[in-house]
Amino acid sequence: MQGDAGCAAYCRVNVIADSHHIEATIGADPSEIAPVRAAVHDLAQRAGFGDRADDLALAIDELIANAQEHGAAPIHVVADAGAGLHIKVSDSGGGFDWSEAVQEHPPRPHARRGRGLWIVRQLVDRVTVDRGGGDGTTCVRIDLHQQAA
Repeated sequence: MQGDAGCAAYCRVNVIADSHHIEATIGADPSEIAPVRAAVHDLAQRAGFGDRADDLALAIDELIANAQEHGAAPIHVVADAGAGLHIKVSDSGGGFDWSEAVQEHPPRPHARRGRGLWIVRQLVDRVTVDRGGGDGTTCVRIDLHQQAA
């Protein structure tokens, strides 16, 4: 499918009956982010991360927006709740230089770009990137860990 295909072409958010898993495939239209963000937010609340659900929704929004702007559709989102909450956002774009994109310090105040992945790193417990097996797929995984009771 073409990278500019709209939501009508292949946008779907499926919440599996066990309420511990979400899968979504979306295109390049920014309006497609909202249902995925809402589904992830709801999953976070059901999984006991209610106090961090808003942060996670913002992190997902940033990752999907980056994939739409810098990657290529279709964009796949898979979220699993169990011993923590694990979410993967992947696309078929050319990838990026992780060492350049993610910095330990905040972006410069007047910089026009470079905040998205930095924001994501501040909101979740772990961020990892897998550039795939040479097929052009880039997958960013974010994790939230259960707090000790």
